[in-house]
Amino acid sequence: MIDLVTEFSGLRLKNPVVAAAGAITSTPYTIKSCIEAGAGAVIVKSVGLDLVTQFLPRPGNWFCDRIGDRGSLMHCYAGILPLEKAVENISAVKPIAESEDARIIGSFFYIGPWTGLPPFEVVSPPSDVTLREMALQLEEAGAEAIEVVCTCGLSCSASETATFVDEAIPAVFRALDGHLKVPFWLKLGFNHDLFWLRYLETMRDLGASAMHTYSDFRVTFLDIETAKPPLAVPFGYGRWLRGLANYAAFLSAQDTGMQVISSGGIWSWRDAIERMMCGATIAALESPVQYKGYQLFGEIIEGIKQFMERKGYDRVSEITGLAVPHIDNMEELVVQFMNAAVPPQSLRIRLDDDRCNGCGKCVSCIYGAMTMDNGRPQIDLDICERCGACVTICPVEALAIIPAE
Repeated sequence: MIDLVTEFSGLRLKNPVVAAAGAITSTPYTIKSCIEAGAGAVIVKSVGLDLVTQFLPRPGNWFCDRIGDRGSLMHCYAGILPLEKAVENISAVKPIAESEDARIIGSFFYIGPWTGLPPFEVVSPPSDVTLREMALQLEEAGAEAIEVVCTCGLSCSASETATFVDEAIPAVFRALDGHLKVPFWLKLGFNHDLFWLRYLETMRDLGASAMHTYSDFRVTFLDIETAKPPLAVPFGYGRWLRGLANYAAFLSAQDTGMQVISSGGIWSWRDAIERMMCGATIAALESPVQYKGYQLFGEIIEGIKQFMERKGYDRVSEITGLAVPHIDNMEELVVQFMNAAVPPQSLRIRLDDDRCNGCGKCVSCIYGAMTMDNGRPQIDLDICERCGACVTICPVEALAIIPAE
């Protein structure tokens, strides 16, 4: 029997697939849709006090399909919720969340002038007092945990972000640690591993046991017909985040003692499993649901189940961190390199004629070692470097590098 039950920061989740805060968690309808689709938890769209962030530009989402990058999203979907709206949303969905065994998590957008932290002007009363009072109201409304977002590419420049986060992390702990009955954690954007390691150290020193990591890298795409990006600020999400977010999850989980929610670049069940193997306890998604629909939650959950059955895993916790010992491992790299440092003549390319579909992708060989003859690849071993490119691009796994006979 496959067991997807997951424990995160003291919360019991029926599965590790979560709806991240955003457009898909901004109204009672969208929250209910995530729950009905099978999400183990829903992080409700964030609360903030700066009026400018509460405006919702229309349109505010620009998927980049028409400009050459399918599924990538540049967005200015602000729509940060006023406190009363978030309380109303949580209260409205609480009955269905309880009936479907889904957790409801409140969220705060702790960024911008209302925080009173550099580079913004000091506010009175201090924002940590205000944050505490609002968090207690979300808790009373039925939030079972509180997430506090402290980075956003639309609010601070890259240079300002590092200074702001240094101040924001301890401010959040002053506000919430020891004052709530429910757990809380920070959501931080990964932008460089040096800054990230500094943030992790600060949170460890403050006793953090969990966090949410996503990408805060500055990115842009252009409509070359107008020479303009869809959004003037370089900020976006997409499938391209996969590798960056995997590494951020690894850094966050490795030797920190913290549990990790990771979002960004999770578009399939495979992506979710990969992220958990990199150290994440929870795989969260938002923009892929906008692109593919709410049924994506069920597809990912079912894919995880089938993978676990095929591999013989009983509990989803067996997957978490499985790859961590093998990432950024210089000793393994040296062994891998030295074992592979052999002359090309000691290896050969094997073609499985039964698998080959004659697609011809392998003839892109930069050494000219591959040609097609009557719909089948012909390999010139005198030219072939055994580099592995053809093997890894073959869509049907018809090629392999094996020892020469």
